[in-house]
Amino acid sequence: MDERSQQQIAKGLAITLGIVYISLFSFAIWKYVSTKDISSITWELVFIVMIPASIVWFARRDESLTIPKMISGNLIDTGLSKKSQSKRKKYYFLDSLGFAMVVLILTIITNFFIEKEWQHFPLFPQMSEVSNIIVTLSIEFVISLVVFFTISYVWEEFNIRRYNRKLDELEDNHE
Repeated sequence: MDERSQQQIAKGLAITLGIVYISLFSFAIWKYVSTKDISSITWELVFIVMIPASIVWFARRDESLTIPKMISGNLIDTGLSKKSQSKRKKYYFLDSLGFAMVVLILTIITNFFIEKEWQHFPLFPQMSEVSNIIVTLSIEFVISLVVFFTISYVWEEFNIRRYNRKLDELEDNHE
């Protein structure tokens, strides 16, 4: 089997896995909304977590897969200069901002459209309920943004350092 055939098979498998994953995720959401019981989707959640975990487990040997990529698929600059680090920090911030917004939207949808009630601890009892909800969601958003940025920064910088170290080893062995 030549390389082109392998790429076609890999592409087909990736598309199939993507369809299965999206279907599983959609089914889990539908089942949770209809039953309002998180324990009814235990197996779906296990597979939702295990699919990416198994992909990461088997792909960890390919160092190029651990380099962060932009949404466009372009590689992020792995240089060690201040300019490269600044570009990466901007990418990490935008990535974290997007993820924090998704979490905020899912929190709003869960609280107001699925559970149909606000179940958070009132941080400021002297404020009205609407103001308290807005302030609480804002604080959650900021905390999420900081946490996601920190995790993204530490994880991706670790991967970039490991990748650069591997490149240095290969260059040293090649010479």
